[in-house]
Amino acid sequence: MPNHSRRAVGASTGILAALVLVSLALRPQLAGIGPLSGRIIDDLGVSHAFVGLLTAIPILCMGLFAPVGPVLAAKAGARDAIVLSSGIVALAGLARALAPGELAIVALTLLIGIATATSGPLLAMFVRGRLHEHRVAGTAAYAGGTTLGAAIAAGAVVPLAVALGGWRASMAAVSAASLAGALAWTVLVPRGARDATTATAVTDGAAFDAAGTTVPDAERPATGVPSRPGRLALPVRRPVVWALGLLFGIQSAVFYGTNAWLPALFVERGWDAASAAALLSLSSFAGLASILVAPAASRRGVERRQLLVTAASSAALGISGVVVLPGLGWVWAVVLGAGLGLMFTTVLTLPTDVAADAREAGGASALMLLVGYLIASASPFALGAARDATGSFAVSLWLLLALAASMLPLSWLMSPSRLRPRAPAPPESVVV
Repeated sequence: MPNHSRRAVGASTGILAALVLVSLALRPQLAGIGPLSGRIIDDLGVSHAFVGLLTAIPILCMGLFAPVGPVLAAKAGARDAIVLSSGIVALAGLARALAPGELAIVALTLLIGIATATSGPLLAMFVRGRLHEHRVAGTAAYAGGTTLGAAIAAGAVVPLAVALGGWRASMAAVSAASLAGALAWTVLVPRGARDATTATAVTDGAAFDAAGTTVPDAERPATGVPSRPGRLALPVRRPVVWALGLLFGIQSAVFYGTNAWLPALFVERGWDAASAAALLSLSSFAGLASILVAPAASRRGVERRQLLVTAASSAALGISGVVVLPGLGWVWAVVLGAGLGLMFTTVLTLPTDVAADAREAGGASALMLLVGYLIASASPFALGAARDATGSFAVSLWLLLALAASMLPLSWLMSPSRLRPRAPAPPESVVV
């Protein structure tokens, strides 16, 4: 292998590792709340709905503030914007663990949500700009890191709370550990000419079709949208992007609903808190393992639609099992987690499929996240409120099952023809 090829492979490997490490910090602040919900309720004297709000607020922010990510990248560069976002998430988590009252906890949760929101489109843009030949692997890297962070947090927070004397100390320890990811990013990802991805609509000489095949320059669709630094075009008249937002939203509603309340649901059924938290952790690790399926399947020519339908079926089966045969909780946790993990990484890849360059990928990702997280933000709060109103999680569980089942028809709609890059004309975009 020539020296320049070896250097390119080494650089790509380092960036993939950095994507995993930096994304570890993006979900512990959400995943840790569910296993600790009983302790938080007892300590603060609050309702299930309030604890659901601590998960719902960041999810809502991830929708409302997703368009800020590409604008921030245009100003600071994608690399520095990512380290800023991940660092704020970890530091705000530390501050929240020390916050004296409910109002301060909610305010810092809002800050966590805003910083988390900017990271979503930033990571998609970074992958599209720096790893255009390995974008499925790049997406899987940060999706895997995100899932791994959630899995570690879900499994660790209860033992940490026991060892350190409470939920606050537990969340402080998790937040401190998250800072390592931001530091690793600064070391492993050098600054380069392609950092300001959105400012110049960098394509690095290649575009791709829905199957990941390189499209020659002469065959690329015209963008129809000028590249203006600091301005982001949201493809609001592209139905496929709205469909991506709906699918992502339902998937996220199921994911965050189970993260918020699955441990409490099994505690209500007689499990001890540590075992119930381990159940959620197992589900997250199953999701992490299934994330590896997406790049391998892509290399073998498997359609995105096939992956999505498989993922939706697995998620629906997992929740059905919890409803019908809850005694097999460990089995259903694996089935559910595997489906949600595969769905998560596959859906995150789709904005890069429908886009001709990094700037368009940022716009599609921002709109998908905006729609999706607005939908998903209602889930933890609504499920907690249903628990308060009914006195059990039975209704909440049936609502989760209905959501999971609705992913099947949406997944079937994601055919290769609908996922081809096709840039909108200027009147079809909203520029923010």
